[in-house]
Amino acid sequence: MKYKSMLFYILIFIFSISLYGCSTDKSELNEISLVVGMGIDKISSDNSFVVTLEIINPNGTKDDNNALKKGNNSIIQTSTGNSIFDAVQNFSKNSSTLLDFSHAKVIILSKELCESESGVSEAMDYLNRNRQMRSTNWILVSNKSAKEILKSKIPNEGAISNGINTMMSLFERNGPIVPMTINSFIIESKKESNSSFAPVIDIEKSKDSTAPRITVEKMAILKNNRLIAILTSEESKNLFWMADYTKGHTDIFPLKSAKNNTNITTRVFKQSTQIIPHLTEEGFNMEIRCKGSAFIEQAGNIDMSPENISRFEYDIESVLKGELNKLITKSQKNLDTDFVGFSTKIYSNYPKEWLNIKKDWDKIFPNIKYKISFEIKLTNIGIIKDPVVRNEEETSK
Repeated sequence: MKYKSMLFYILIFIFSISLYGCSTDKSELNEISLVVGMGIDKISSDNSFVVTLEIINPNGTKDDNNALKKGNNSIIQTSTGNSIFDAVQNFSKNSSTLLDFSHAKVIILSKELCESESGVSEAMDYLNRNRQMRSTNWILVSNKSAKEILKSKIPNEGAISNGINTMMSLFERNGPIVPMTINSFIIESKKESNSSFAPVIDIEKSKDSTAPRITVEKMAILKNNRLIAILTSEESKNLFWMADYTKGHTDIFPLKSAKNNTNITTRVFKQSTQIIPHLTEEGFNMEIRCKGSAFIEQAGNIDMSPENISRFEYDIESVLKGELNKLITKSQKNLDTDFVGFSTKIYSNYPKEWLNIKKDWDKIFPNIKYKISFEIKLTNIGIIKDPVVRNEEETSK
């Protein structure tokens, strides 16, 4: 009886495997086009949309070790339509395969689309309604056309979307640029400020190579789903201090040594930021408390005495405070857009009071007073305690 029971379970196991093999038949996979990247452009002359897809190439060539050669991993296809849905549907006119967006990694929206009258509203509505589209896909704004970005190359990457995905993942863990997913972009745009932001992807000519290179070092600012500005690289690096859900780093160079005017390079890692609203008789004011740790990446002939370390910490805090002050001033005085999130903090802490000022927030925000404080601890000066090369004054002693 015991052996019959074992035989029964073995037969069930074999039967289940055979069913699984049938459900994933190779011929069915050949009927599917796996989309890894999507670009959306808008033609202002006739208000139509151009959708560009990066699709995994099923016929990618292989080398002697049967490894798929990079550079042949994907193909680029383009379609036009009166709407984004229409453009996607039109792909079927020239293809016998079904589009599968479940493996998509990046969505690129062109600058022209973001600046149009409807902005990114139609694009975000389509992406949010598409059941195959993951909410964790990265959103980027392209300074060039989205089609041009997807047609470019990243060294050692067969599919440019995979390379962009890797860049965004690195930014998420350790970067000075705030990466945005579909979900985080939508959440940000629905906050009280009606503003949002996204990384800007661009193509630049490299001084060291004839081939252009992909760069992501700026942030786009949107208000009411329309692009209103692109921050500078320096401003973009400081935006992550104001985003609740991000951690990252920024490099400070040069930081001068008072003793011998030596340049010092430091890397500062964000640990936390608190944006605290205070209600006074004159209205609201904001307190911004930032904490971080600093590492010295490169220094000259400097002894790391406790006095020097304290002074370096003060200098780092002063630099960061000045840079963040410039960013907030730009949001208030130049862009009149609360992408720094003051309104969200007021709403969270004073919901009743927020309702009284909500309709006048665009007039109130430019005049909101704030105070910035940084607490930076120099936690690592490197494994070398003493200078590698001493100056003449030190060697003569």
